[in-house]
Amino acid sequence: MDDKVKDIDALIDQGLNAEKSELDLREKELEDEDIIQIVASDKVKGVTALFLEFNDIGDEGVKAIAESEHFKFLTAMNLFKNKVTDEGVKIIANSKTFLNISELIMSDNEVGVEGARALAESKILGNLVSLWVGDKVGDEGVALLAESKYLTRLNLLSLYRNNISYDGAVAIANSKNFSKLTELNLNWNYIEGDGVEAMMASDTLKNLTQLTLTYNPIGNRGAVAMANSSNMDNVTLLDLYEVDMGDEGARALAESKHLKNLETLILIHNDINENVEAMFKDSKNLPKLTNVMFRPEKAEL
Repeated sequence: MDDKVKDIDALIDQGLNAEKSELDLREKELEDEDIIQIVASDKVKGVTALFLEFNDIGDEGVKAIAESEHFKFLTAMNLFKNKVTDEGVKIIANSKTFLNISELIMSDNEVGVEGARALAESKILGNLVSLWVGDKVGDEGVALLAESKYLTRLNLLSLYRNNISYDGAVAIANSKNFSKLTELNLNWNYIEGDGVEAMMASDTLKNLTQLTLTYNPIGNRGAVAMANSSNMDNVTLLDLYEVDMGDEGARALAESKHLKNLETLILIHNDINENVEAMFKDSKNLPKLTNVMFRPEKAEL
């Protein structure tokens, strides 16, 4: 046990940045028992940012953090790729430890509809500006987040790999909460062209600067919808990696009058011929475009 305690102390010492009040414990093979020991240490008192990506932390570890006075000033917590379930999310949603938290990353866990419900109904998490959650939320969970009375300050929302389809896209489009969103990550879902059309017709998604739709079958229909929407006026980064797009959709993007602020465009693994690719070079409609990628091995422009 003494050796284990020494190991935990060493991990804290290695990961603690006292000047920035950050504790970085990513990729340390941590389990719940380890977290319980870590949160008991006075060394972590006053930490404001906690990085726990790529560990094996579950609900008991989350509970230990949530019940610790040492983390009452926490503003950011990253639990990417751990083992937190809906029960763990409920603990977070109801913990007074997280009154000041503004960034919560929980993608690649085991969070489903009930976890989304807990987030949506949490008064405590009303200060969130950045939320990453997944990966079993689905359309129902997205609707809960979109209709929340409390998640009204979000600037960044990441819902990648959550089995989201048309209904989820419509929920996002119709949400009054999401008017402040500048970054929206919907990678690895099942959104098709009609879902993109709904989002592009949205009255609230007008402040987007980054939109990523990697591995969604949006097709030409979705690309055309983006090209013709004023909701794309402020977008600087658009990621359309392998989205079943062909020449029609790419041509529409190249000729769009709504992508004047676009700087980076990813079109890798789509069926676009060289003549259409050439339209993006020195396009008058895309004056700020400096990086357009058609193939993984190189960037154009």
